Amino acid sequence: MNKYSSPIDAALVDELFGFWDRIFSEEHDIPPDAFLGMTDKENGCDVYVERRKDKIVATCNIIYPRENPQLGGLGEVATDPTYRQQGLATNLCRQALADFRDRGGQAIFLGTNNWSAGRIYHRLGWRKLAGSNVMANISSGDSPETFLVDYFRPLGSVTVQTGGPFLRVPIIPLLNMPHDWQILDANIGMLSTRYETQQSCNGLYRRYFSGIPDGGCGACFAAVTDDGRIVGLSTARLGESGECQVDGFTHSQFTDHYGDLMDAAIQWGKSSNATGIYSKLSIEDEEKQRLFESLSFRKLPMKDVVGLGDRKVQLVQFRK
Repeated sequence: MNKYSSPIDAALVDELFGFWDRIFSEEHDIPPDAFLGMTDKENGCDVYVERRKDKIVATCNIIYPRENPQLGGLGEVATDPTYRQQGLATNLCRQALADFRDRGGQAIFLGTNNWSAGRIYHRLGWRKLAGSNVMANISSGDSPETFLVDYFRPLGSVTVQTGGPFLRVPIIPLLNMPHDWQILDANIGMLSTRYETQQSCNGLYRRYFSGIPDGGCGACFAAVTDDGRIVGLSTARLGESGECQVDGFTHSQFTDHYGDLMDAAIQWGKSSNATGIYSKLSIEDEEKQRLFESLSFRKLPMKDVVGLGDRKVQLVQFRK
């Protein structure tokens, strides 16, 4: 077994991604730049590798935020088909978990749709989150639900910051817990786990940033506690018409910061010379509608029914 910490040599990163491309059919949740050290200021990244005859045959990795190392995301758990049923990836995961805990890690998350693999993760201490295909391993032995209640206690100050790589891991607990609002963010079709099964873990950051900040047509903002917890997210997206759609949510314990969070998205739209600022809210989210009205949005007498995930949702439009 070998452990490599970012920045990792480019030749090894190429070898790793070649191996993962052969194992996985979907897009990679963690891009090469994280392993090459280009986001080392924000995130640490450790890769565990097992070789046979100088060939990579099993891997896993952990990514964790520098400002909030109590959290981590496990990914790229893979074994060459020829070497399966030998416990190679299980041993790598066990070592990765031990190292994570040694540096003070409290909760490490992973996503899986393979419940054969899920049984292995369960034996290693991971437990499934309700309404989600994400599992969490809590160092204290508490249930994920107990951990999340304590994690989101409103302690310390909160600031609104422009989104970036520091969000990659801390948005996982926020988006994989049940929120009362049906639609968390219509810009990216994000629903609460009360209404739609959350399929993603390490890929949530990619979902937020693909086509919004990375595409230059929008922005993402986060409500961040002084100890690095993400307690709210908002987005702004410019459409072809020149209008800017804004949306966002906070954890229920942090709604006092909702106005500042949404104002960041609104101001981005204004600074981008948007011809109008609007949002589309679920007709069921009455509390959210009241918050928009408190921000001087007016409700229009028009409704749309759209498909979000596997649900039909009735939307009402609010304009600034």
